[in-house]
Amino acid sequence: MHLALFGGTGRTGRRILGQALANGHTVAALARDPSRLSATHSFTVVRGDVLDAVAVGRTVAGAGAVLVALGGGSVQDPGTARSEGMRTIVAAMEQAGVRRVVALGGAGVLDAVPGPGLRQEQAGYPAVFSLVSREHRKAWEVLAASDLDWTFVCPPDIPDAEPVGHYIVSADVFPEGGSRSIPNGDVAAFMLAEVSRRQYVRRRVGITTRL
Repeated sequence: MHLALFGGTGRTGRRILGQALANGHTVAALARDPSRLSATHSFTVVRGDVLDAVAVGRTVAGAGAVLVALGGGSVQDPGTARSEGMRTIVAAMEQAGVRRVVALGGAGVLDAVPGPGLRQEQAGYPAVFSLVSREHRKAWEVLAASDLDWTFVCPPDIPDAEPVGHYIVSADVFPEGGSRSIPNGDVAAFMLAEVSRRQYVRRRVGITTRL
C-alpha cells in the first residue's frame, strides 16, 4: 500500500517509517528538514510543514491510507501542531478522497473507568500531562468531527525501543492488566497493522504492554 506519513522525524514516526518500508509499503513522508529522515529503503520526501495545506496535499495525494504521529514541544508547552496539523491533514484527505487514517494520541483521551468523562478529566490525572493531553483531545475531536475512517491510538508513556510484541489493546478505555509504558516499536507495529485490519474504525484504542 502507498502510505502518507506525518511526524516521520519523531521517535515513533521513525519506527513507523522503518517498519512500513520493511513490510513492502511505499511511503510519502512530510518533513520540514528532510535530512532528519533516514531509512534503509527508498521513499518519497515532501519538504514542508504540517500547517502548509499545499505540502500536506502533495503528501496525501495517491495514498491508500494516512499515518499521523505528530509531536512537538514538551509536556509543559506542547504547542498546537498536533491539533492544527490534524485539521490540515483531514482537509487534505477529504479533498483527495483518502478515507483511512490511523493517528497517535495519548492515554488521557480514553474514557475513565469508572466514568463519567475522560481520564484527563479525573481528579487524580497527573497535572504535568494536562496540557499535552488537552492537545491530544483537540486532535481527536478534529477526527471525530470528520467522516473519515479514523483510528486514534492512545498509549501511555512510549519509550524509544524495539517492539516486543506483548501488547494488549482495548476500544476506548485503557486495557486492564497493562503496564504504564509500551515501546514505541510496538505502537508503530499496531498502527501499521490497523491500517488494513480496520478493527477499530472511528474508535479510540488503549494500548500498552501486557504485564
